[in-house]
Amino acid sequence: MRVDRSETPAGQPSAQTTPPRPASRGRVRTFTSLQSKDFRLLWAGNIFDHMALWLQMITLSWLVWDLTGSALLSGTAAGLRGFPTLIIGPWAGVVADRMDRRKVVIVVQFFLSVVAFGFAFMVATATVEVWHAFAYAGVSAVCFAFIMPARSALVVNTVPPGDLGNAFALNAMTVTVNRLIGGMLGGLLITQVGITWNFLVEGTAYLAAALLLIPMRTPYRGEATARRDSVLNNLKGGFLYIWRENRIILHLIIMSFILTFCFIPLPALLPAYAGEVLGAEANVGGYLMAAQGVGGVTTTFVIASLGFGLKKGKLALIALVVGSAAILTLSLSNWLLLSLAMMVCLGLCQTSFIVGNQTLVQMMTPDNLRGRVTSIYMLEHGLGPVGIFLIGLLMDLYTVSGALTLISSVSLATAIFFLLVFRRVRNLE
Repeated sequence: MRVDRSETPAGQPSAQTTPPRPASRGRVRTFTSLQSKDFRLLWAGNIFDHMALWLQMITLSWLVWDLTGSALLSGTAAGLRGFPTLIIGPWAGVVADRMDRRKVVIVVQFFLSVVAFGFAFMVATATVEVWHAFAYAGVSAVCFAFIMPARSALVVNTVPPGDLGNAFALNAMTVTVNRLIGGMLGGLLITQVGITWNFLVEGTAYLAAALLLIPMRTPYRGEATARRDSVLNNLKGGFLYIWRENRIILHLIIMSFILTFCFIPLPALLPAYAGEVLGAEANVGGYLMAAQGVGGVTTTFVIASLGFGLKKGKLALIALVVGSAAILTLSLSNWLLLSLAMMVCLGLCQTSFIVGNQTLVQMMTPDNLRGRVTSIYMLEHGLGPVGIFLIGLLMDLYTVSGALTLISSVSLATAIFFLLVFRRVRNLE
């Protein structure tokens, strides 16, 4: 089976055929991609979507922690969102290439809003049990698996190719700002007005994200050729493109496993870290998550304004090394200020890696394969619950500090190995 590379019809803009907008030298270009009305709507919708994501993560984590006192169960409930990606992710990529990506996201966001309001009612009436929390996390996880490839592809479909780096930096800002806002807001809502309000705000955010996408259009989407072939051949096409035609994307996927098993699990396990190591309450866990948000926001602002500074591949590799060292330092700290500083550093590194990697993958992928390649690239998110489970299990069997020390040491050694061995990645612009 060959990978379909059909040309875009004449007159239809495409992320592969439209000439890049020339970069302006000597001028800060922080919000250049927001000149596109369609990207503005997507960007605003992503702000609300990620606000809901971070509120759910910190709220479910604390809810299960209060019900069970188990770091394993607390972290697993918060991190379950990524697990269905392993099974659903590639098929969701096929859907994103065969259907209108915008409509797919709108429908799923409306559904998430209804589910969030329903769960808020259960919490408010004190009928919620641990299995309800896991069921809610599971439903959200399935929806998240469908949204991820479509939302990422929509970034490319709403801006000129020359603005892709800026657009992905601003898109990452929707995550980092909400790690800051969601962390602080989540902790404050729990301690000040009660945990029910967290889920009410989450449901409202999902609803706002859906409404913002209704007037949005996708002027830079290429011709959708996936329907010319069977669904099964569509699925194979994404894997064959990465394995046979663009192996460098496979290297970028392998690098992402450090995020999966070390960086990404940390926010879901902050209740255990804050409670056992720092002897703190929910609001301090929120401050730690917010500190990571400060680092992420700073990074996205700098990249959006001034560019990457280094080659994107080299920057991503260095970010893995420094971020792993930050978590190792965090694991040895019982001083709040040092812990906050390391979370800021982790935010800087994680965001640098994500923005650089995502921009490289999207620049190398033709639009008619974008949903499938993106979904395969994001398969590592599906292993996030495995990382949370392993670290949480180590925390329950050993100590929180000891578990983080072990995981971050392995991560640091692996990151240094990648930096030395992945020469082709280091040279990616």
